[in-house]
Amino acid sequence: MGETIQRYQGLEEALAQRRVELESWIAQKLVSRSDRMIIERAIEGGKRLRPLFLILLFEALGGRDRRIALDVAFALELAHAASLMHDDIIDWDRLRRGKPALWRQIGISKAVIEGHRIINLAFKTVLEKGIEISRIFLEAWDKASLGVLEEILSTTPPSKLLYIRIIENKTASLFAAAAESAAVLAGVPHDVRLLAKGYGRLVGIVYQLGDDYADMISNRGLAKLLKSFGMVEELVRQGYIALKSGRLMELLKLWDALRGFQGYIPEVLHESLREIDLITERLPVSPDFRDLLREFPRYCFLRMVKEIG
Repeated sequence: MGETIQRYQGLEEALAQRRVELESWIAQKLVSRSDRMIIERAIEGGKRLRPLFLILLFEALGGRDRRIALDVAFALELAHAASLMHDDIIDWDRLRRGKPALWRQIGISKAVIEGHRIINLAFKTVLEKGIEISRIFLEAWDKASLGVLEEILSTTPPSKLLYIRIIENKTASLFAAAAESAAVLAGVPHDVRLLAKGYGRLVGIVYQLGDDYADMISNRGLAKLLKSFGMVEELVRQGYIALKSGRLMELLKLWDALRGFQGYIPEVLHESLREIDLITERLPVSPDFRDLLREFPRYCFLRMVKEIG
């Protein structure tokens, strides 16, 4: 237990150090742009998990040209911000990160166009880094768009296979792009690049599982749960205690108690974490980085769910 908490804290410290560097880089990239204020509002309050993931894996794989990695990480955050701007309009979400969604601040029409301009800046940034990185971004953007479309068209609760496909496209594609870009920029062999991409895909799946679980036990999802589980309030209380103490396995046991709601979701999480552990053992990284990479998806999951507390 103590070792788990130590690893979690070690990862938080590692990410915090790199976030300071990333924020400084983003500020430099935006300082002379006429649309700086809109972009800053679009990315304000973000956790920066995707670009930090890219930087961390780039370092782990022995990457040297840090400026290029920071540029691609910046582009990744822009692409994510643009997707959120459009998602909020599609879903009619009025709030984003505790503040009015951008479409409520500047209007729907302007938010759509500004979202396109932000993704254009992201693609322009990666195009300067070469065709291969550009191809990775275009593939990820296409998959993410397809995942959102599949989610919109789905009129019934998805099967396990459809659910995995949707979150692979909608969310995991950007994490996979971050990982593959890190591998390309680090100059690793093709087999390592494929391992990194697969690892990124699984990290994205775990991240989305945390997001979906948070939604399930938030105020928005609680009414649905109360219809099926008379003891759900006690389960949520116990889950909150487990989250605050960082006890992931206890949280999973509580989640299993809610299997009647979406039984396959905890199964996907267990399967993904098991695959992640196998892949991180195969990646050619130092033991310290291996621990960080193994812990990162668990950190993402807990970080998403803790936000409801």
